[in-house]
Amino acid sequence: METNQFPTATFELTDAIDLPSEPVVEGATYDDTANGDLTVHGVTQPVQADLQARLVGDTIVVVGSIPFTFSDYGMRAPRAPIVLSVADGGSTEFQLFFRRA
Repeated sequence: METNQFPTATFELTDAIDLPSEPVVEGATYDDTANGDLTVHGVTQPVQADLQARLVGDTIVVVGSIPFTFSDYGMRAPRAPIVLSVADGGSTEFQLFFRRA
């Protein structure tokens, strides 16, 4: 995966995320999709990230994932001599914490 040459991946929103119109209720989960550009291995592709947000105390916790295919980013699937096969993809997962400043 050449992480020494490409140590980071980035995701940049291309559309605003709509916030719920109703008041946020502690513990309730809100689902949404974020459209953006994912850059991995020096290649940028448009993607959608599935999001779930939940209010926990005074913190909004957002978790999400972005599926990707290695070949879409100019990479080969990792190989190991004892593994029969490896899928040509995976997902990038993230967790964000938001608090009022």
